[in-house]
Parts: sequence; structure tokens; C-alpha cells
Amino acid sequence: MMMSKELIVILAICKSLLPCAYATTFDKPVLPLSPIMLDIFELEFNRFPKSEAITCTMSNHRNNSRNGKIDKNYRWKNFNIQPDPAYDKREYRLINDALYNLMEALPCITFGIWPPNSKPTGDYVYIIKGTKNGCNSPVGRIGGRQEMNLQSPGCMSVGTIMHEMIHALGFYHEQSRPDRDNFVEILWDNIQPEFEFAFDKYPDSDVSTFGVPYNYESIMHYKGHDFSKNKQPTIVAKNGAKVGSVGYLQETDIQKLKLMYECL
Repeated sequence: MMMSKELIVILAICKSLLPCAYATTFDKPVLPLSPIMLDIFELEFNRFPKSEAITCTMSNHRNNSRNGKIDKNYRWKNFNIQPDPAYDKREYRLINDALYNLMEALPCITFGIWPPNSKPTGDYVYIIKGTKNGCNSPVGRIGGRQEMNLQSPGCMSVGTIMHEMIHALGFYHEQSRPDRDNFVEILWDNIQPEFEFAFDKYPDSDVSTFGVPYNYESIMHYKGHDFSKNKQPTIVAKNGAKVGSVGYLQETDIQKLKLMYECL
């Protein structure tokens, strides 16, 4: 049976997403594919159990504390990534799906994937696989190559990957908002000392809420016991609500991304 030109193109792109050595060379990134199109090629799609998940700390936190998301210099026109070739097919699929979800939510900038056998140019995020490097990313565009850590196992769920990509797009954690003390209480005595920085609050001179209400279930919100040293809560809602990301984009997350990138 003859394949259509469209299917041939899709097959070529799918091959480019797999951690295999293909002869084709690329001078530009390819678009992430919808999960449905990846299903056509029967790529394995399994998420790690919740028990294996670890919490984001944001890389180079102290060095980037001045990089407030208000500053437009840290925003992207083209958000391109290149996954480490060490990721397997399933892991590549999760990265693709996370990027595709963000592309659907934020249509006014371009998203792309540099395949493993390509030589990226311009600004891009290189995603490093490891076993002890955690889940973390600088906040906002730095320029040239910048690195994101997504260890496996531990960070490989679509929600966690989107969380780190949203850091790279320019957002800190929800509980770092200038107005957070109106909504949550940070229980400092229960936090592991080496991770106290992860609960810092940023001033409104550096960051903006963009007028979007606080959301306890934002994809960027810590869970109630993250980084606890004694199994007691580290963050609680003042209204008694449960706190912590539910693993997918909330409408408020999408609103803030669109407002930041003037995608109206």
C-alpha cells in the first residue's frame, strides 16, 4: 500500500524523536507530535509510579534569584529543546507530550525539538538524563544552551516535565508569589535546612502574578510535605485547602503563560 506524502513526513519526524542514529541531518528543530500521532507508531507510553516522583528545586537558584519573570529579556520567541540521547523511547515520548501540551496552551510562540543527531543553534534547552541530578531548571531564557535536569527514574511524568519547562519559560513556583502569605503558611521548622531556599518568596519588583488568582493546585505548586525533615507539613493553606500540583496544567497556569507572553 502506498503511503501518503503526509504520512511519510510524519514518519520521518517520529524517527527523529527516537534515540537512534538516523542518517538524516537537521538544520532546524522539528515540531512535537500529538500523542495520537505517536500512538500510530505504537511507542510505549507508561508513567513512573507516584512513589518514584521527586520534587523540583530549580537549578542555580541563588544565581538566578534576580531573574524576575517581569523582565522580558528572559522570555522566548522560539522555545526549543534537545533531549539527551540517553533517554529511551518511552522517556522521549513523555518529553514530546509535555512540550506538545505547552505548545497547545501557548500558541503565540514556536516550540520545537532538536533531534539527538542534530547540532542545535540559537537559544535552546538541553535536557540531561541522570540518576541523581534531580528535577530542576533555570528560570527563564538565559541565551545559547541552557540545561535542564530530568533524572530517570524520578522526574519522568508529563506533569513534572511540564513543570520544569514552565520554569524555563520564566515562572517560579506558585508559593513563591509576592502575595503567597495571604494564602499559605510556610512551616520553616519542618523544612530540611538545605532546601529552605526553595520556599523563598519573591518581591513584586521582580515577579508578577499577572492578576491571576492564587491556585493551590497549580502545576507549579509544592505539595504539603515537600522537603519535610520530620514528616510534618512544610506548607499549609490558610483556608484548610489541600495544597499541591495535581499533575496537569490548571486554567490559571495557562492564563499566566498567555499573559506573560502577551498571547491574547
